[in-house]
Amino acid sequence: MATYTVHVPAARSGETPSADKIVFLRDRFSWWAFLFGPLWLLWNRAYLAAAAWFALLLTISVVAVKLDFNQESMSLISLALGIILGFEGSRLVAWTLRRRGYDEAGVVSGDSLEEAEEIFFHDWKPQAPPSPASSEGRSA
Repeated sequence: MATYTVHVPAARSGETPSADKIVFLRDRFSWWAFLFGPLWLLWNRAYLAAAAWFALLLTISVVAVKLDFNQESMSLISLALGIILGFEGSRLVAWTLRRRGYDEAGVVSGDSLEEAEEIFFHDWKPQAPPSPASSEGRSA
């Protein structure tokens, strides 16, 4: 069974979020993030995270050359960074969504993405805007 975090865009005042804009991120190790690093982040539209990851890789490479690290040490460092991104890549994408105004609405599990979406939307109660009649009655 897979676990997904659900990210809902912030709605304008008086509107409910559009269901087609909701993002489900699978919470698991990503082989694509492990293998392709910053390119995977770019593919997932996490541009700032991709730039920061690339800068980290570049900085580590420059330091390694200046300190004359051997090839095996560099390989281990690259492997470790790939493993970290494989495990935490979805969190970086979630961070990017948060920066774009999305809120994490919850966690849902299902055998497939379709099942997780069905479970989430069955239980989802979007924040309804306050009705004008109810706000008038409170102010009196």
